[in-house]
Formats: sequence, C-alpha cells, structure tokens
Amino acid sequence: MYPDRVELIGLSLSVWNAAFLLASLCGYFTLRVAVSAEDPPLNFVAVRYLASLYLSALGAQFFAYAFDANTSLRPPCEVSYAAYYLNPLAGPKTLYGAVVLLPVAVAVARIASELNLARALDVWTPALFVVTAVARVGCFLQGCCYGVRAYWLGVSFPAGSPVYYEQLRAGLITQGSASLGVVPTQAIEAAFLALTAAAAMKCLRASSRGTRDGAVFAAAVAAYSAFRFVIEFARGDAERGIYSGLATSQWIAVAVVAASLAALLRRVRA
Repeated sequence: MYPDRVELIGLSLSVWNAAFLLASLCGYFTLRVAVSAEDPPLNFVAVRYLASLYLSALGAQFFAYAFDANTSLRPPCEVSYAAYYLNPLAGPKTLYGAVVLLPVAVAVARIASELNLARALDVWTPALFVVTAVARVGCFLQGCCYGVRAYWLGVSFPAGSPVYYEQLRAGLITQGSASLGVVPTQAIEAAFLALTAAAAMKCLRASSRGTRDGAVFAAAVAAYSAFRFVIEFARGDAERGIYSGLATSQWIAVAVVAASLAALLRRVRA
C-alpha cells in the first residue's frame, strides 16, 4: 500500500508504475489473442502495440494535466516541456484520456498495415480495457482515486496515502492513524473494466471474419462512459476537476456516449 515502492531489475518504481508495467504486459498478450485469427494478418504486433500504449499513456497524462485540479498544462520551472509531455511516467494519469484518445493511438499504430481503422479499434479494445483494469488495481494499491466516506463496507487506507492526507487536512483523523473507510471506487472500476474487456473479446470473436465496422469499440466505450458517469458520484478525491456540479469525466462521458450511440445507430440503419 502507498507509499511502498517496487524494486525491479535495479529500478525503483512506485506501486502505480509497477502496476502499469504489469498492465502493459497483460494488454500485449490480450492483443496477441485478439489478432490471432485476423485477416489480413497484423505484422509487427509488438511494435504496433508499444506505439499505441505510448500514445494512450500520453493521452491519459495530458487529460490529467488539462482537467485535474492540482495540475497544469505548463510544466514546473525545473522541468522541460519535452520531459513533461513525452515521458509517459512523468505525471499523473486520468485513465479516461486513454480511452477517449485510443482512436488516435490506433490510427498511428496501424500505419503500413492492411487492417481497416474501424476493425483495428475493435481488435485493440480488449487490450485497452485490460490495461486500464490492471492500472486501476494500481490506483487501489496506491490509495488514489478513492471514493466518498463509507459507513458500511468501506476500505481504510494507511497513513501516507492520499486519502489519509485529505482526511487529516479536514480534521477527520489524527496524525499517523489510518484513514476512515471510503468507497473502494478503484476496485469497483477495475472489476467493471475487466468485465468490459471480457465482453469485448467475446463480441470480437463472435463477429464475422473481416468485419470492419468498429461496433465492438463503440459499444465498449459507450458502456464504460455510462459507468464512469455514475461512479464519479461516488468519488471523493480532491484532484478531479469539477465544472457546474459535474466532474470533467462526466461531461466527457456524456459526449462520448452520444457519439458512440450515434455510431451504433448508423450501423443498425446501414
């Protein structure tokens, strides 16, 4: 639990970064399964996956800079713009940014392949949700992205975690004590993301060979966006940006659900 670190091959990684590394490996193997029966075959899968992972991570980081309350689009004085924006481990992540910007990442990753962009989005969808699911487990272990106070079935985080400092500032706990119980929104979201990944893989396998309509991606993103809109009401962390009573992620979720449903309706009418 936060603030523990993981020592790996001479590297000292935070719990979240270690979880992200594990998530990246899980996502790669998921993508390998998704493309195993593809026609046309996708060459250089590892290179394409790393390109999409890198750009998606930068998208999640950019969303944090742009929308979280304690971050800025301008780097600190001692940090260069290149390091701030191009290092995928330089700053916090808003995982929703990876979901929203996946089409850009996949468009780049499929360059010089014969795979249609809409089909490529479908193929990448299970891997995307596997990565975000494991990353959310990292959020739970680190103690960030926590929920509101829970008087029943809450989870208490240790001293040193983000929720501990927030409750200490609010005068709810004393120094050195564990936090009061909160809704484990990270674990709940991780479970939903994992189920979405499994459902996307099942739909991908069930779709006809060579289908190129992007329906798996649109349905999965719409489902997650609707879930994200609801789960945000249970979030209690102070880092989120709030505008007109709703979190930034909720405003984005409304737009994403509308766009995804419009895409699915066009497919039904076609």
